[in-house]
Amino acid sequence: MIFDTETAILARLAAKVAPGSVLLGTFDPVDLTDDTTSPVVAQVVLMEIDATSQTGKHCRALLAYECGIYVDVRRAAAPQKTAAAALLVDAVNALVGWEASPGREVIIADGRQTGFDGRILRLSFGFHLPTHFVGT
Repeated sequence: MIFDTETAILARLAAKVAPGSVLLGTFDPVDLTDDTTSPVVAQVVLMEIDATSQTGKHCRALLAYECGIYVDVRRAAAPQKTAAAALLVDAVNALVGWEASPGREVIIADGRQTGFDGRILRLSFGFHLPTHFVGT
């Protein structure tokens, strides 16, 4: 269920952001130091399962995700940097209020702060998706 949801999120992004954008999931490696890869990559990562309430065998939770836009600033040309900025905005717009399934609407949240190690820049935002677990 959790990773089916991630697949749906990635499909939503693929339909709403610029064609050809590189979109990766939780288990996909990001290695921008490999010169054969795109210098701009977006990655959706499951960050946390936050249980909000439980009654017996029923647990409500928020799946906390981060969408990070990674840019190799040394390799990215000006148009690719512009595309990275647009990818961030387009990804937020694609997910804000999106109903992944009936009654399960994305809530935009804080992401990690912008990070820069001198070569790789990370721009990110967080989002939550309500879910329900049933014990067996």
